[in-house]
Amino acid sequence: MDVTELIKTFVILVAVIDPIGNIPVYISLTAQKTDAEHKSIALKTSCTAILLLAASFLLGKHIIAFFGIEMSAFKLIGGLFLVYISFTMLSNTKSSYLFSEDNVEEDISLMPLTFPLFIGPAAISIVIIQSDEISNWTGKIISLFEFALIGLLIWSTLRLSKLILNSLSKTGTKFIHQIMGLLLGSLAIGMIAEELKILLPGLS
Repeated sequence: MDVTELIKTFVILVAVIDPIGNIPVYISLTAQKTDAEHKSIALKTSCTAILLLAASFLLGKHIIAFFGIEMSAFKLIGGLFLVYISFTMLSNTKSSYLFSEDNVEEDISLMPLTFPLFIGPAAISIVIIQSDEISNWTGKIISLFEFALIGLLIWSTLRLSKLILNSLSKTGTKFIHQIMGLLLGSLAIGMIAEELKILLPGLS
């Protein structure tokens, strides 16, 4: 995998995770939390996100192989799922079904914040696909470094969530959310087209 592909994968991950677009959900979940609890939740969520991405990257393709799933088929389904996620972002239907307000008194850093809000099935699919395309350790180390950057991005976004929301307003946050959806959809269509050429050579 070359540098361009690594950057492309990083952009897709940021678009899927959508830290700014998820700020309203985070604020609604932590409305009754103290500042100390906010700091703890932000740190735990970012660290757990890094671990989940790294584990998916290192182990995911082996799990896929264990179940006898062709990687090309997995990539195609992953691309279709990304298109669906993109549609929900563009239509603003990515809603609170990801969490239950009954659980806001519990430790929410692992669930629902890390999974499925930030690192959901789409993000996990992306890193599994990425792991299959990287054969050298240099690329793997760069990918792990990218996951650390993702964790830092999540941490900083959560720590500054109220400031960001006040600066952008809900309209600005929604706009960025939808721009990310448009970008994700465009990249996902390209991924689907590439895998269709492999699965159905007659199309090329």
